[in-house]
Amino acid sequence: MMGALWVLTFFLGVTSDVMSGAIRYYTSLAGAPQAIYLPKLMMAICIVLIVLKRPRISHLLVLMFFGMQVCVSLFNGVTLNAAIFWAWMMLPMFFTMLAPPEALAILERPGARITVVIIAIVCIAGVLVNYFGYFNPLPWIGANTMVDGTPVHVANSNYVGEAPRLPGFGRDSAATGLMIGLLATWLLPRFRSFSLVSMMLAVAGLSIWATTNKTSLVALVIVLAVDRFCRLDTIRKGVIWAAAATLLVPLAAFAIAAAVNDSMFDGGALSSFQDRFDRTWPLLLQGMLRENLIWFGIGPGGFGAATDYYRNNFGFNIGYADNIALYAIANFGVIGLIIFATLLSRILFSSGSTDRVAWTMMMFLLISGITTDIFESLGCLLFFGLAAKTLWLNVGAQRFYMHPGFVLPVRHRRSTFYDQDTKKMI
Repeated sequence: MMGALWVLTFFLGVTSDVMSGAIRYYTSLAGAPQAIYLPKLMMAICIVLIVLKRPRISHLLVLMFFGMQVCVSLFNGVTLNAAIFWAWMMLPMFFTMLAPPEALAILERPGARITVVIIAIVCIAGVLVNYFGYFNPLPWIGANTMVDGTPVHVANSNYVGEAPRLPGFGRDSAATGLMIGLLATWLLPRFRSFSLVSMMLAVAGLSIWATTNKTSLVALVIVLAVDRFCRLDTIRKGVIWAAAATLLVPLAAFAIAAAVNDSMFDGGALSSFQDRFDRTWPLLLQGMLRENLIWFGIGPGGFGAATDYYRNNFGFNIGYADNIALYAIANFGVIGLIIFATLLSRILFSSGSTDRVAWTMMMFLLISGITTDIFESLGCLLFFGLAAKTLWLNVGAQRFYMHPGFVLPVRHRRSTFYDQDTKKMI
């Protein structure tokens, strides 16, 4: 029963992200804009039911850590409402991380695969009908609504030069591009026909291109190529390198900026990656160092999307980090990043999972996380938690091979002690 409820809530959450622009628009016309939050409310109910059924010490530790970080937020002048808003944003990730095993089994059934195919078709169709001019512009793009007296964007209207960023039925082009990549990463490895996979990849690639989310397109091509032509151990190594890149790339930008002490790209308009490398990442770290926020961060609610509704001023950009590691540093500081990296390393190095889809999904998310705040996307939160949960279930079953003396569990090693009486190894 709990597994079926969890799966229903999961698919409602994915659908609400795919259709968020259209749902917000038409529910606001009907006078019920709060309806978009129904899937998240169901997630909260599922979390409560799961925790009450099998409470664990880890649940208490997470709650204690969040309470400590709320104190950091309040100390830095962030309101309690902003911290609660941040927790509401992160709800999908905790929901999927608490997935019961029977729910994960249901997701492997043919019915679940058909459901994902339908959602993917709707998501891609929303972009392509706009791209080819059948419905241009879509009525919800650029619209606004009011939720309990707070103005909320229904769907963003953005451009790259003269080219529009197309969100399709969604709320934001970047989130839509990520969602198409996530759905394609979940689906395509499950099909063995090369021609079918190539056709689906071409359609998904065109849709992502129309959203102008280049990172998702690059990540999708990489993970599908790795899945097709590489062994599982190679995929695992790729995930580890992707995780390392999420931290090393922005740190390299900061180090180079500090050494050069000037812009690395002179004149002209910068590409999005150049802008991140030259300005966003170095300036964020410089600002946090200057304001003595580097160790514990600003605190939840003081950085990211929450600042759209709860204004704060720390003397530097607090709206986005465009990198998963810097996002963790901005919210929780270096201490929080170390905790996150330790847990992620535990999964990547100690999981014995042979689920190629979970590994490729994690790789897609980490590659996207190099230049994207994936924790600001509902779809990314859902699939990150799902991939992490799947891999975590097999932690300790078989460690990732690097060097026998370093990673093999004690129970798998042969004894080096010799018993003179029994003439046997002990």
